[in-house]
Order: sequence, then C-alpha cells, then structure tokens
Amino acid sequence: MKKILAAVMLTIISGSASAGTAGFAFLQVPVGARAVAMGGAFTAIPGDPMGLYWNPATLAGMQEQMFTSTYTGYLMDMQAGFVGWVNPTGNDLTGVFVNYFYGGSFTRTSMMNPTGNGEEFSTNSVALGGTYVHRFGESFSVGTNAKFVYSSIDSYSGNAFLVDVGAWYKPTLISFGFVVRNAGIQTKAFYRENDPVPTTIAAGASVEFLDDRLLVAADVSYPFQGDFDAALGVEYSPMDMLSLRAGGNLHDKNAADNAGGSFFDALAFGAGTNWDIFSFDYAFKPFADLGNIHRFSLGITL
Repeated sequence: MKKILAAVMLTIISGSASAGTAGFAFLQVPVGARAVAMGGAFTAIPGDPMGLYWNPATLAGMQEQMFTSTYTGYLMDMQAGFVGWVNPTGNDLTGVFVNYFYGGSFTRTSMMNPTGNGEEFSTNSVALGGTYVHRFGESFSVGTNAKFVYSSIDSYSGNAFLVDVGAWYKPTLISFGFVVRNAGIQTKAFYRENDPVPTTIAAGASVEFLDDRLLVAADVSYPFQGDFDAALGVEYSPMDMLSLRAGGNLHDKNAADNAGGSFFDALAFGAGTNWDIFSFDYAFKPFADLGNIHRFSLGITL
C-alpha cells in the first residue's frame, strides 16, 4: 500500500499530473538534468540535444553529431530514462530517441486481500521516435518528432502514434520557441475506451547576457488535460567548464504547497560541466516529505 501511495504521489508531483486524466502521462515527466534544473523553461533554448523532447526546432543550432542520455532515480524502485542521437547535415538535422519509464513492481490487492495475496505486477512505458528539423537561414527553423508510444499496467496495455511540431525564431538577441507536444491518436485502448492523449502547447523565450555567461529563460504551457503552467530558469557560467542553474514553475509550487513544503521545495537546482567530447549535467529536485529526486545527463559529441 505504501508503494502504491508513493507511485500516486510521484505522478502528481513529477510533472505528469498536468495531464489530468490523459493516458501516457509519462510523456510529460520532464527530461534532461539541465532542463529540469532550469524549472522546465526550455522551449526556446537552442543547441541542446534535449530539444528532442522539449522542442525539436531548437536542435537547428547544433553543429555536430551528438549522443545524449539522462537517467532519473525516483522513489522506491521507479526509474526513468531518455536516450537520443542527433545528426546535423547542412540545413537539415535528423535524430532518433527512446523515452522510457519504469513504474516499479506493486503488490496485487483485492477486497478479500487488502494487504496483498503474494502476487506482484509492474508498469512500463516507452516511446520510440524519429526527428526531422529544417533550418531557414540563421534565425528560423521548424522541426517535428514522430513517435510510437506503448504502456502496460499488469496485463493491460495501450499504444498510440503521436507527433511534436515546433518552431524556433531568433530575430535579435532573444530566442523564441513554440511547440505542440504529443498530438495524435491512441490506437489501442488500455481497457474499453481510448484515453485522451497528453497534448500540450508551450511557448517560451530565452536571452543571454554578460557575454553569453548568463542565460535567462521563461516558458508558458497549457496541457489540454490539465492546468496552465509557467516556468522560469537561469543558468550562469562563471567559467568555461562550469554552469550553475536554478529554476521553478507554478506546477511544482502548487505541489509543494499541497505537500506542506516550503518555497525551497518548489525550486530545482543543478550544475553542468564539460571536458573534451563529454558533457555532464546534474539536477536536484526536493519534494517536501516525499524525498529528493536526482537526475543525471551525459552527452557525447561524435
């Protein structure tokens, strides 16, 4: 019972709660240590391979092939991860990615056996996707993801075909981003009827100061099956091999308030470094009495 409660609470506070009653809610669990440390304000930040998740159009700023991965250890034995590869060629860029979520194993209960009958079941979700981006000059690009999504809970399973469509524009010093995430159809229902898919519309802006050492970004988003959200994040690089980050959003603030947490529990923090072809990022997210969540990301320039 404790494990089931932890899973429910994690769903509420991890970002997937904004999907309301939508299916495949794991797709709204934020990806990437850098993005999470900046509060999820990542729709308009160019040149980061985690654009595979946040806004494919922002990948147009990349110049070299890159492998990216991130891992999150949640409460109990729940885990999430994301692996992707991007390949820029001229004004075009292609990529592939895998996004997965393992919800852990749970004790099967019933009215006759409220404490369990000795059996267990698990829940798993995965999205497999491909990306295409085209750059129109130096200041405008569009991109799209196409993905097949599969989720299973015990003996039940469902799948869907979804797309993300985004745009990125930098007329002057400010970058603007717009994206529609997870639009599409469920092709197999978990039970009898299809669930709404977790479609979200997001827009954002980012700007750099102090000779590009200070990055400030802001996002607003509206999930079709949830509540409006707004995010703000900052990144400061005191030296070439170190970046410090902090951010927050309305959703995490509301979750912290509901859990009896402080303002600190509504924020996220992190740092990043790079050496040669490698980059490493870390994010720390406190969750009041439920504990803390740590995210790690590794990038390799190929």
